[in-house]
Amino acid sequence: MSEEDVQQKLRDLFSDERLGAESTLNPETIVAGARRRRRRRQLMQTTSGMAAAVIMVGGGLTVFSIHDKDNGAIISADQLSLGQSATSQVQPGPASPAPTASSSAPQTSHAPAPPPSTASDGPAKPPKSTAATKPPAQGKVTTGALLTATGFGKLRLGMSESEAEAIAGPLRAKEVRGACTYGYAEGTAVPGPTSVSLTEGNGITVINPAGTVHTPEGIGVGSTEADILAAYPGSTKNGGAYIAPAGAVSAYRIFVSGDGSAVSILLTSLDQGCQFS
Repeated sequence: MSEEDVQQKLRDLFSDERLGAESTLNPETIVAGARRRRRRRQLMQTTSGMAAAVIMVGGGLTVFSIHDKDNGAIISADQLSLGQSATSQVQPGPASPAPTASSSAPQTSHAPAPPPSTASDGPAKPPKSTAATKPPAQGKVTTGALLTATGFGKLRLGMSESEAEAIAGPLRAKEVRGACTYGYAEGTAVPGPTSVSLTEGNGITVINPAGTVHTPEGIGVGSTEADILAAYPGSTKNGGAYIAPAGAVSAYRIFVSGDGSAVSILLTSLDQGCQFS
């Protein structure tokens, strides 16, 4: 029905005498208002369609972006249309060329290998010092004159001064200090020069040869501490010397160096109070 027909029907309706009163409404005004409402509905429909198109285009671009990221296909924007349904298949474009091995392979830098360690496993051990190392046992010593548990040559422990001078001659460099007399004996009665200490009551108490000597057990200059202890198990150390039992009333005083080797030996009575000359 055209607008003219609508206006004519409205005129006939409002001029009908059966209404009992003349209407104040103008048919043209009613038609104009209907026309405005129709245009408003058309405008709203158009706007809604455009919004839907924008949403579809946005969704399509989103699909395009995801498809491009996941599958690597290149799709141009003009492939998406407003009338395309959500279930339509998207045709991928030409595949992008695969990256070459030289461009895709990660560049790795090879650091020079550290030099092999020359240190031995475990903590480093300090070098062993050989200065204080005790020398090995060397066996019996036979060099030098023999010093026995009773005396040296013809001199014997316990001899009086007169007996010693009768055998070895007058003591040289005689010196009396307190109760002790010190002198020096030499000659054919002794294997070598020797110092002696004596008292009036005990006679000779110390015989201290000046040269190299050894004992009947093979202890002499160069003997080790192990040698001394093996030859005289009851030995005790006093300062820088070992006191080694020699007889019932005598002992050897064996002096040792820093490395424990013997350097000199003298014979002494066990019960005596004189200094070693």
